[in-house]
Amino acid sequence: MNDIETLGTGDDALITSIGAVKFNANGIISVFHQGIDPVNAQALGLKLDARTVFWWFDEERADARRALLSLPRHPLAVVLQRYREWYGDESLPTWGNGASFDNVLMRSAFRAAGHEMPWDFRFDRCYRTMKSLPGAPRMERSGVHHDALDDARSQALHLIDIAKHLGVPL
Repeated sequence: MNDIETLGTGDDALITSIGAVKFNANGIISVFHQGIDPVNAQALGLKLDARTVFWWFDEERADARRALLSLPRHPLAVVLQRYREWYGDESLPTWGNGASFDNVLMRSAFRAAGHEMPWDFRFDRCYRTMKSLPGAPRMERSGVHHDALDDARSQALHLIDIAKHLGVPL
């Protein structure tokens, strides 16, 4: 499960952090969490938009801002290489929150940094679709909302609950 925090919403949005978890039907197996230097990401062509930047300034996101700003920031290419190493060689079902967001923006970031994606596009999965299925249990969020790792963890655990509740394999 991937979750990213960004300073934009377009396909080429500037990513500020990546949180990801590997999981199976029994729970979380491994985690990844890295902050990205926004100046470096912008120099590689990723874009920010004022509306999203101001969205981050809202008081209700104070905890998320603190969490984001506490992360050490690294060049985009370094973070993506670390992600590739963490992800491994085998394409796995790779979930993002929305068919047109997390995984799409990560694909753009990999392209901007001159790296190949660690998974084939056929392994993209949409968590947002699963959570909207009739009968899906409600999410019990933990951690800081809009912290990439906390969101990835909460989404993966919720997806596990949905699969169990609906009787479908992951």
